[in-house]
Amino acid sequence: MVTNITLVEWSKRERLYGGKIVAEHVAYEDYLSGEYGIHAEWINGVVIEMSPIEETHDALSRFTSALFDTYLELTGGGRILQDPMVIKISPTSPGRQPDIQVLLPNRMHLLKPTEVAGAANLVVEIVSQESIKRDRGDKFEEYEQGGVEEYWIVDRIHKEALFYVRGEDGLFHSRLPVDGIYTSLVLPKLKIVVNTFWEEKIPSTREAVKMVEAMLKVE
Repeated sequence: MVTNITLVEWSKRERLYGGKIVAEHVAYEDYLSGEYGIHAEWINGVVIEMSPIEETHDALSRFTSALFDTYLELTGGGRILQDPMVIKISPTSPGRQPDIQVLLPNRMHLLKPTEVAGAANLVVEIVSQESIKRDRGDKFEEYEQGGVEEYWIVDRIHKEALFYVRGEDGLFHSRLPVDGIYTSLVLPKLKIVVNTFWEEKIPSTREAVKMVEAMLKVE
């Protein structure tokens, strides 16, 4: 693969893309076939392999997904999608694989067999060491410009959670927790104690269900 280009130049390109370059000049439809691996993103014809995640990353993703899934089940429906489900917000945008996507009923028409073809209502990225720049930079801009209504960046490494909501100007604006509790705008009755993300033992699925039932006062 590395022809007519030095290894140093190739390494610089991989740092620019934020991952190992698996293939180039790949049509988006071919990328969706899974031929180049399921844990990879597509950027203008370049397929980038994502680094493996840590156990705590997986546990945090499962907990947050269970939180959302239970909330939707009890409040009117929708769909939770996890990595490696692809989102392609616009015809010219990259094909990304967010950790979590939330589709409410008003955007369920965007869900296709192999992708979300448009902006999810809410997107969560759980930061890994190699994804810090991408989650806070490239993806922030893509999700903002594409029309995502709410974006969470959960950085367990630095014990920092950032929450953004789309304003009338079409830009993301920071939405801050109050007394350590964040209340979602897209899911208005969903509240999360932010420090839960940093607990040594991340809550289980059963505990997530109980949390949501308590929020909604389900008997």
